[in-house]
Amino acid sequence: MDTRPEGPPDESRPDSPGTPETSDDGAPDERYVPYLPPRPAEEPAPAASPIRRGWWIAATAVVVLALVVFVLVPLLSSPREDGSGETVESSPAVSRNAEPGLDGIVAREVPPVQVQPGDCLTDFDSVGEPSTVVECTRDHEAQLVGRKLWPTARAFPEDMRADAERFCATIELASAENAQVIVEISHPAEGTWAEGDRRVDCLAVAHEGTLDTSLVADPAFEDWTDHVDEG
Repeated sequence: MDTRPEGPPDESRPDSPGTPETSDDGAPDERYVPYLPPRPAEEPAPAASPIRRGWWIAATAVVVLALVVFVLVPLLSSPREDGSGETVESSPAVSRNAEPGLDGIVAREVPPVQVQPGDCLTDFDSVGEPSTVVECTRDHEAQLVGRKLWPTARAFPEDMRADAERFCATIELASAENAQVIVEISHPAEGTWAEGDRRVDCLAVAHEGTLDTSLVADPAFEDWTDHVDEG
């Protein structure tokens, strides 16, 4: 089938094939390529109208404002955290029930700083979150088995973590038949130390199963708040 375009060739174009060449025997040359019109030039994209441009500017401003309100403001206003993730902030004292009822609950939503050595805890998520204090004969997930308060006048120790670990390692725990217990440590960071935080807590946490008795006869407690280093 002849694929050549109808009508005379465009001799004004340098790439116009013109009259097909013929071989010596008069047959058209097979190398003939049909003429292909050039690809039309791309039209420039229409410029954005002032109304559309103004709409995008307004939308961008709204997004930036939302980021400032919902992201930056909470970050800048949130309380500082210590090395264990615990927030350092003052909280109103939580009242304790001197005579717990059948549920054994002593106090609810108790912040870590108000948990007392020996307290058994349920609704426990982490060492830095509030929890419920219950009688140790009730099922619970953790117990504050030791606390040490570092001297107020002392500079932040570079080996804070090691000192805290040595203190917690001295606490002897009773065996737990229904749980695997791991001691987790909460200690000050340099930033919270500057704000007056001197508390180191040793929490025995049941990572498998639950506890239904106290793990210590007497919790460890050392208060070095008023100690003054010699020299």
